[in-house]
Amino acid sequence: MGKQDYRKKIVFWLRFSGWLCLLPASGWLWLYQMFSQGALGYTLLGELIFTVLFAVYILTTAQSERWLKPTNIFILLLLTVLFGSFIILIPLCFAYNDCRKLNNG
Repeated sequence: MGKQDYRKKIVFWLRFSGWLCLLPASGWLWLYQMFSQGALGYTLLGELIFTVLFAVYILTTAQSERWLKPTNIFILLLLTVLFGSFIILIPLCFAYNDCRKLNNG
């Protein structure tokens, strides 16, 4: 497969994971609406804000050359594991795999 195909796949998986962030964000919003009182409300609001900003960051930089380096996608994977949702992790793993193929072959 050509390098251009791998680049297109990486951009696709990054955009897909960015749009997929809407699912956990809507879940955090629903939980925030239900339990907005006290410290739990602030935690849920923080998670909601992180998820939305994470989605915006991925979607706005998907075409960037920075995502052609496997270390940058790996850092994104670590942030997702630590602070994000598992559903966002799946397409990012595919993007990381394509990025490694792009740089190794």
